[in-house]
Amino acid sequence: MLGLSPLNTFLLATADNEQGAEYAGTELLKICCSVHSRQQTGELLAISRSVYRKVDTGGDLLSIARIVNPVADAEILQLSQHVLNRAPNRFMRANFAKGFDGEKYAIRIFIAGIELCNAVRSCEVHFTEKESATANLYLLEPCGQLDLYRYYNQPIVIFAQTDKYLYQVFSGVVDMPKIDYSERLRNITATHDRSKSVEKMSLDTIHHIGYWSESVFGEEKNYETKNAQLTDRLSTIPVSFDYDAKGQGHLTSWLPKTKEDWHLGGCDIYLENMSLELSSAVSLVNRVEIELHHQYDRLIHREITFSYRYLNFMSDYDYIVRVAAESPAPKLADVVSAANGGGWITGKWATKGAPPPGYYNGILWRAADYHYSYQPTGEKDKDGNNIVNIVQTADSKDSELYALSASWHAIKRWKQAVDEKYSIVVLNQPSISIHGEKKEKVTYGIKHDSNEDKTAKNWGNEKHYKLPMGVLQPNGDYATNVDKVIPNGFANGYQVAVQIAYTRMLESHRQNSINLDCKFLPFISLTDTVHIQTNRFNANVKVAAYSHSWDFRSKRGKTTLTGKFFMNPASNSKEFSPVCQPVNRPVLPSEPYQNKFILKDYAIAYGVEIIEQDPDEDKNEDEDEDKEDKQDGSSWAGVGQSKFRLDKANGYVRKETGYTFNGKRVLRGLAFRVEVPSVEEKSTDTLDVNGVSQIINVDIPHNEPYAHLTCLKG
Repeated sequence: MLGLSPLNTFLLATADNEQGAEYAGTELLKICCSVHSRQQTGELLAISRSVYRKVDTGGDLLSIARIVNPVADAEILQLSQHVLNRAPNRFMRANFAKGFDGEKYAIRIFIAGIELCNAVRSCEVHFTEKESATANLYLLEPCGQLDLYRYYNQPIVIFAQTDKYLYQVFSGVVDMPKIDYSERLRNITATHDRSKSVEKMSLDTIHHIGYWSESVFGEEKNYETKNAQLTDRLSTIPVSFDYDAKGQGHLTSWLPKTKEDWHLGGCDIYLENMSLELSSAVSLVNRVEIELHHQYDRLIHREITFSYRYLNFMSDYDYIVRVAAESPAPKLADVVSAANGGGWITGKWATKGAPPPGYYNGILWRAADYHYSYQPTGEKDKDGNNIVNIVQTADSKDSELYALSASWHAIKRWKQAVDEKYSIVVLNQPSISIHGEKKEKVTYGIKHDSNEDKTAKNWGNEKHYKLPMGVLQPNGDYATNVDKVIPNGFANGYQVAVQIAYTRMLESHRQNSINLDCKFLPFISLTDTVHIQTNRFNANVKVAAYSHSWDFRSKRGKTTLTGKFFMNPASNSKEFSPVCQPVNRPVLPSEPYQNKFILKDYAIAYGVEIIEQDPDEDKNEDEDEDKEDKQDGSSWAGVGQSKFRLDKANGYVRKETGYTFNGKRVLRGLAFRVEVPSVEEKSTDTLDVNGVSQIINVDIPHNEPYAHLTCLKG
């Protein structure tokens, strides 16, 4: 199954060295059987393809397995140390490396599974936070025709190996090589594409990194790449997400660890190439002012009640004996029509009709829809008015034609836009005390689209009476806030806005770096903390970038290291602040209004002009209000007035005729009017509410570098 692949060569060579040539193939298979208790041949390959990498000591099956792209775990670790061939006799100098227990080591480079032997003049690998890892190789080309595509787009793996250790220091894909004709060098650049690795991550993994808000970053479906979403999420937490030399992703805090992973002293560092750079005062941020708007619709249900009792008659008998002179009660149909004519929806009707047919104190009565005729008597009263007899002609027998009393509920539903404004200040007072205020201002909006809510979508378009819905307000309204269209929209938006500000402040105080050259550190990673202890600098730093470089002519290797740390001298803090929780939201106000109306009876004096609607109403609003007040002040309208505004009446309007009956002018019904109130503007206009203002004093840690500059005496 292995054929002529390098893997087969390595395995057989190992067997020759370890077990004896005559048992090369057999002994290797017996090792596999002893580990996994299987008798079939070829199982080693199946194992290598199914296991997972987890290396603690650095020794594994990588020089074998990486050629066929598996990953090995601790189960194979012991086996791999026995079957791996020894390092070739191309050792680098041990005194320029740290971590190999003083042993010489070899740098082994494989491209497309083939090791480059005695062909590489020098090699470099580079790792930096938030960037793709790269490698540069300088190959000495032999004379003759060049194969330009010899290494193009091929996988490359670089290992550091001793007799006891094997550690992968880079893996990637070769870019287009470059040829330097004058030096006979081929420059190969290889890259481990970080963005492609991120695209292979599951969304579930990305969702567990940092904080996220649809209102701040936009809808998740609008992300074109996973890398874009990961970048947004990383802007909310003080961590870096990077891949190590083996392609394993790691999430690492910006804060250096208390216990370092590496300790570098004066014997490990090349002091001539050491520099310290602090954050620019211009780029510092120690105060962020956030303006956060939480916008949504408020569904309001308002319900008012109307009641009417004809002339306040207390009994059916009163109505029967006075109906001839006072006129019948308003027709129920007219009452219903007037109630529904104001744009409100009515319901919960309760009515009382005219007395049912029968005898009342000896008077025969039957309710009907009457026509009235008047028979002159030829006589006049003392005022000169004709005295007539009134003749009632019944058209039907239906006591429910009239409404001696009626009551009903009227509802109106509408949406009110709400804008809650929050002012949040995130600051660090120790930094301000040294640098002064270095502030930034940002604005975010959390907007809930009520059209996405099933209830809100048709709110205000009701055709029939609906029962109240929502929370009862102090003014009697019922209200529902449509603020959950975006799940946890306010809490997430508030938290993300604060976290972005805090992370921005931390990042600006972290632009302090120590750059140095030191011995080759084969196991270093961007996740590590290094303690640098020299007479120039003494502090823990988090590795932000590193480069390995090897010169195969001088047999020397080194690591160039960039470590970052926080500087905030006035602060005593060593840790980050905990995540801030959102403030309590304000209680929305509600405007008072009249919710109960008792309708009146109006009697218009004979000869008073009746005006359906005043043509000058818009021109003289103040005067009209005065007229309305005077008109509505009495149930007997028109006395002392020459005009009556019918459009301002709220109840049953009757007018005097030119006839008298039993000494009184006869009244007849003119109209039943219901004036429904308008909703006040404060309840329909956008409601601007100021939320709780908050000042958050966050911690920015300080990592004292104890920097010194030693002057040599001349």
